[in-house]
Amino acid sequence: MRTTDIATAEKLVQRVYPVAQLRDSRREFLFEQTTRGADGVTFARFRISSRIDIAVEFQGVAGYGLLLDGRYAAQSRGDALDTTQPFVFRPGPGSSISEGLDLLVVNVQDDMLRQAVARREGVEDARIDFSRTAPASPELSRHWQRTVAYAWRSVAQVPEVFRNDLVRTATFDAVVAAALAAFPVDVVHAGRIPPDAALPSALRRARAFIDDHADQPLTVQQIAEQARVSVRTLQNGFRRELDTTPLGYLRRVRLLHARDELLDAQPGEKSVVEIAHRWGFASPSRFAAEYQELFGEKPSRTLRR
Repeated sequence: MRTTDIATAEKLVQRVYPVAQLRDSRREFLFEQTTRGADGVTFARFRISSRIDIAVEFQGVAGYGLLLDGRYAAQSRGDALDTTQPFVFRPGPGSSISEGLDLLVVNVQDDMLRQAVARREGVEDARIDFSRTAPASPELSRHWQRTVAYAWRSVAQVPEVFRNDLVRTATFDAVVAAALAAFPVDVVHAGRIPPDAALPSALRRARAFIDDHADQPLTVQQIAEQARVSVRTLQNGFRRELDTTPLGYLRRVRLLHARDELLDAQPGEKSVVEIAHRWGFASPSRFAAEYQELFGEKPSRTLRR
């Protein structure tokens, strides 16, 4: 869609970003916007002839940008972006000043990114934080650009191909994977271990018992008795179905509960050692090491959030 009216252009931008504001242009104004998207991924190309200031709230999306032409300075959450290479607007406020702009932005919904990370981590959900606004390496940057170019030119803009659910879904999944590879995210909370109705009944009983008694000292024998199987059968079942041991699963559940308590604690209300002991970790150093391995940060940092 094309317009020479800045108010109309603002309404067009708001179709992609509901909270957006365009500030006065200083010269003759020509705005062109092309959008195409589905399955949580939306491509948006903006061509703007004159100088213009834009403020946008990236609500529930990350905007992966690629400057094709023009002068462009941008910020994400107040931090300056390096627009000489691919960059990302993190969820939150973004702003830019441009002149003669030709910009392609791939908007990926937060939920889709979290689900992709959760699948990678083997959990139900993942709370994520964007640690980088620039590519992790030149090679991953080039891979991201090639993936986006194919998805934009050969899929998004070709109606017959775009309508093919199999091709479109596979292509957009590849776009999300390339985005997460090029712009790694921090896993702030690894989420819950997903329930699985297809698990054998003995494992479901064992998991339910562990979940309900994670704050108590448990033994494999006790868990096996509640599951109504032998210790050996229990061990084999956990390894086969969940790729862990009963006590390994118990530690994971305890770490998740500990993280919830750390996140909910008010400053000065509780200590890391106190929470670790509450969830069965006698050694604070061992707790901190296992916690950091699972969540990617020290428990003391979580407590300060």
